[in-house]
This record gives sequence, structure tokens and C-alpha cells, in this order.
Amino acid sequence: MVSGWRERALAAVVPASAVAFAWASIEVAAKPVVFAAVALLALAATVPARLPARIAAAVVILVGLTLVVAGSTVTAVRGVVDQGLRDIYAVAPPFAATSHPELHALVLLTACAFCLPIAVTAADRPFLAAALTVGGIGWPATILPARNTIAMGAVALVAALWPVVIGALRDRQRLVPGAAVLVGVVAVAAMLAGVGARPSVAALDWQHWDLFGESSAGRTVSLVWRSNYGGIDFPPGTTTVLRITAPRRALYWRATTLDTFAADHWVEALYATADSTAERTLPRDPLLPIAAARRAGWVEQKVDVQALVDDHVIAAGQPMELAGGGDRRIRYLSGGVMVAPNGLAEMRRYTVWSYAPTPTPASLVRSPPVYPEALARYLDVGRTVVPPFGAAGRAAAVDAIFANDLYQEIWAYEPMWRKARRLTAGSRTPYQATITIERWLRADGGFQYDEHPPLSAGLPPLVDFLERTKLGYCQQFAGTMALMLRYLGIPARVAVGFTSGTWKDGTWTVTDHDAHAWVEAWFAGYGWLTFDPTPGRGTLSATYTNASDSADAIRALGTGRFLGAGFRGPRSSHRSAAPVPQPSSRRIPWSLIIPLALIVVALLGLALAKSFRRLRRARTHDPRRRASAARAELAAFIRDQGSPVALSASIGELVLELRRLGVGSDAFAAAFSRARYGPPADAASAADETRRELRRVISLLRDRIGPGRRARGFLALRSFRHG
Repeated sequence: MVSGWRERALAAVVPASAVAFAWASIEVAAKPVVFAAVALLALAATVPARLPARIAAAVVILVGLTLVVAGSTVTAVRGVVDQGLRDIYAVAPPFAATSHPELHALVLLTACAFCLPIAVTAADRPFLAAALTVGGIGWPATILPARNTIAMGAVALVAALWPVVIGALRDRQRLVPGAAVLVGVVAVAAMLAGVGARPSVAALDWQHWDLFGESSAGRTVSLVWRSNYGGIDFPPGTTTVLRITAPRRALYWRATTLDTFAADHWVEALYATADSTAERTLPRDPLLPIAAARRAGWVEQKVDVQALVDDHVIAAGQPMELAGGGDRRIRYLSGGVMVAPNGLAEMRRYTVWSYAPTPTPASLVRSPPVYPEALARYLDVGRTVVPPFGAAGRAAAVDAIFANDLYQEIWAYEPMWRKARRLTAGSRTPYQATITIERWLRADGGFQYDEHPPLSAGLPPLVDFLERTKLGYCQQFAGTMALMLRYLGIPARVAVGFTSGTWKDGTWTVTDHDAHAWVEAWFAGYGWLTFDPTPGRGTLSATYTNASDSADAIRALGTGRFLGAGFRGPRSSHRSAAPVPQPSSRRIPWSLIIPLALIVVALLGLALAKSFRRLRRARTHDPRRRASAARAELAAFIRDQGSPVALSASIGELVLELRRLGVGSDAFAAAFSRARYGPPADAASAADETRRELRRVISLLRDRIGPGRRARGFLALRSFRHG
């Protein structure tokens, strides 16, 4: 037993310091002196001699530190903890303490919360302190990007074994369990090495366990907003890029629009409308309806940028007003697109109000094909502008394009025009034509979602997708629908950004896997509205999105016969749409296997240590020593159940303790006395009887104490310590 406070402090100083500096490593330019002070503060809990007094001192220290770093009121502390917990799961580490004061306070408190129990238990319960050390170092290591696994593992191993080694130097009885723990740690390390763990990999990632890549919690995401038809690869784990506090109405979060079709691709070709500070109302868009000016219809979004590296200001629908950018310059582009020239890193939190109408299908059916001149650029199909929907002679004018030598570059797109014309031959309104194309791509045309579609066979990518492969991802689906709508004379463009994400407690969590492209079509009286032709990706709640599968749309449009001859009533988009393939979920579930393996190895080591000790005692041919081994085994069992008996207790003391526990042991005591002190001729048979009585007594004890205390007795280490 380590006696003085100096010895207790010596046993705790290494693991407490390692834990404190592990937590310091998740902050940018962290002040080491602050975390050193946390470790020293925790060591103050080693001063009291008795364990209850040390626990009380630890509680006082933690409460005092909480008052210093979080506030002196319950409300203040709750606010710091709440915001800190929200940030720790989303903010990409290492983070700046000045930018996230609540998270910094929570990190200090968490480091202290690990260091204090280590300080309290390092001397008397070194194995518990070792487990706390591994957890205290492992947690921050799992959320750091590009952490050297081997180095961190070595630090954790040394720090965890330090109190065990210090205790073993003073008490040889601890050498056996210490060796068992060491064997277990080495076995786990060998297992990790065998499955391919390598340096510069976060071996423990509590969000997305992945031994073969970086921790996704430490990634930053940079997206390129332009059309790309060569295939996409989502990372194995998700990274939170945005947290948006907004109503529980699913909206797409738009970064920009690809409004020009040129050289077989959709490109961002926007023009500037203003250049000013972020604290202002956005420039008036001439394509917005009168209703957009009414603030009562705006949707407020409080955006918290987590790990997105971009210069586009993310917003829903048509942004109307922006706040939170301070005096930073914002470029306002056509179509409601906003750009922060210095990137979102300087504008991590902002509030934006958007006009996002929710018209009914019946009202959209009544929306006339009346288009302002400013919409002409959204009817450009590459080298010419087609007449708007409903214009006299429009179909003949488009046919003429594919017979005119001036437009040979776009002749390859004639199949797209022919298909759009055939599908919408019975459409009387732009809305009917739009949802017919949307539904055909989503469900009825035989298309499938594929993140690695075949390469184009000599045709333009979108024509090849339409005519031959019918395989693609959001870029192909959105690009094809937008171009087909333009051939039909309906102003359309490709929008890029993110789907709504996951809503919980008033906040949308948006990850890199939510990156998406969709279609925006313009309707008189409403402006730009969202349509999503990608199978499995249209999950918005507004009825105009995927309205071809909406009962409201069918009622508004009459019988619904335009949906196809085989239509027999409303169909669920979830049944008709092909699901979006996500990264394979068949990877080895290391997040379950490794912790279970650690627990199993530790329990196995403890069981082996206790079994080895029993076998070593009983492995003798001397009957008197066999009887003594039975007495020692009974004393160890009783001691592990929490009884105050010593390992060297006499047979009389054991009998008294067993009577207190309600178990009769006179037969065991009599057999022991005959084997130990009786005639040598009877010693062997008496020793055998002593072993049988020992098993009977232990069985009775187990029945008396129940499974809970038996489990605690199995995990107890008191039988390894004298006292």
C-alpha cells in the first residue's frame, strides 16, 4: 500500500499529465500552462490520506474549476455545457479556443474530470487508474486529424502502466496482475497491427470507427460546384459541414446555380449585382414575384459553418437579407447567389432570411407561361435561345435548329429534344410538362442511380446518359432535366448545394454526403421552384417537389392519365424510386469489436491471474500444504467480496466471518484441522475432504451473495493485496 501523499502524487503525475496534454492537443496554439495547471490542480486530490477524503477533495476541485471557467450560476454553466457539447461533435479540430470559448471551457472541465479520478485512484487502485488513463487519452486522440496512432498508443501505454509499475515496486503481489494487464495490452496492440493499423491514422474514432483512414471528424470539406460526369466518390465516413437552425420544413441549402450550358457541361456564369458589406438587404432581383417582398413569408436560417471550405454563402431558396458578416465584403451575384471573397472561414456564423414559397399543385397548374425578357438566358441551349413554352410555332422553331448548319455543334442533342417533346405531347401547362419530365427520370424511364457510370461512347455525356447507359448520379439527372425543360421553353437551371440533412431539436445537421445537384424551374407568380429528378434524393416536404407522385398534383391535373397508360392511382415515390447507393455498410464493425476485445482481454487476464495463483498454491503433494492452500483460497474469495478479513486470517477467523455471512463451515474447519494438525496417516484423505468442503462453502457463499456481488468479486483485486 502506498502510504504518503508524495508516493500518491508520484503514482498519479504521469497519467494525469498525459491526459491533460492529450486534451490540449485538440486546440490550436493551446497554452500548455493552462492544461499543466489542470493536472497540478488534480494532484491536489492526492493529499488526503483516506480515500473518502480524496474523493471529497476531487469533487470540490471540479466544482471550483467549473465556477471559474463556466460561470457562477446554474444557467451559465448549463449554457456553456450545452454549446460545448454541440460544438464538440461538429467543429473540426484542432480548434481555436478564442473562437469557441464554450468548447474550450468544456475541454478544460473534461480533462480535469479525467485527471481527478486518476489522482484519487492511482495509488490504491492502479488498474482503475490505468483504465481511466486510456480513456482520457483515447478520447481526444479519436477526434484529431492525422494523429500518429503508434506514438499516441505508446504514450497511453506508458501513462496507463505507470501507476501499476509504481505500485508493483512497493508491493510484489501486484506484479502478477500487472503482468496480466501488460500481456493484454500487447495482445491488443498486436491485433491492431495485424489488421493494418498504421501511423498517421486515427485508430479510435468514436463517430466513425475506421482503422484504415483518417478520422472523419477532423476533415474539412471543399466542394467544386461545377458539372462533372466522370464519377464521384463519397468518403467512407461523414463529416458535418453545416449546422442550420431553421424550421422543421425540409429545404435544399443552395450554394450557387449553374445557369449556362456550354461545351456539353453546365457552368457557373453569374454576373455581379452588388458588392457591399454583409449587414444589409440583398439587391432586388427582377425575377422575384411581388410576394417575395413580404417578410412574413421569409424563412430564417441561422447557419453555423463547421468544416466547409468554400466562398459561397449557403442559403435556402431565394436569399433576401443577410446578417452576421460584420463589415466583411460580400459579392451579390445574379440569381440570389452570394460569395464571400475571403471564404467562409471569416464568416463562420451568420443569419440569412430567404423567400421559399410553397405553392400547391393546383396553383402551379394555373401559373401561365408568361416570361420576362430577363429569363431569356435561361432558355439558352448552347448556341441559341429557344422560344418560350406556349409560343406560336415553338416546336417548328426548335426543329429548325437541328436542320440549320449554324448549330451543328448542338445537333447531337436532337434525341433529347425529341424525347422531351414526345413525353410532354399532352401537357397543357409548364407545370404539367415539368413534373412529367421529373417523374420520367425518377421512376418511369428505366434510369438508375450509379456513382461510377460507364464512360461516354462518343456522344455528349448527357445524351449518352439519356439514350444508352441510363446510369448516373445527381449531375446527370439534374443536367438532363434542366436541358430538356429549356428545349420545351421552360426557364430552368441546375442548382448545387446540399439536401436538407437531419433535423433534431430545431437544427439541421448537414454532412458532406448531403452534397447534391437539383433543378430550379421558374414559374410566374412564384419565381424559382425546386424539382429533383434524381432517384431516391427528392425528400423535400413541399408538394411541388416530386409532385408527379403527389395525390394533390393528380387531383389538380385531372385524371392523371398524362403519367402514363399504366397509371392506376397515386404511387409512393419510395417504392418507385431507386435508392441512392451509400458507402458500403459491410465494413468490419471495429467500433464494436475493439472495445469488446479490450474488455475480454482484460477480463481474461484477470481470470488467468487468479487461476494461476490458485493452481500455484494447490500444486503440491504435501497434504498439509494442500490444506493451507484451501484456507488461502477461501480467504481470498471472502476478501474479494468486500469482507475485512486478511489473506493470512486463521481458520477460526474465517469460520467467524462465514457465520456472519450466514454460511456454516464447521465441516470445513474440522477437515482442515485433521489435514493440518492430525496424524500423518490421515492427512491425505483429510486434505481431499478439505478441498471438497471448500467447494461446498464457496458454492453456498455464491448463492447467498447473488450474481451482482459475485461479478464485483470477480473484478476485485483485494485478494492480491495484503492488509
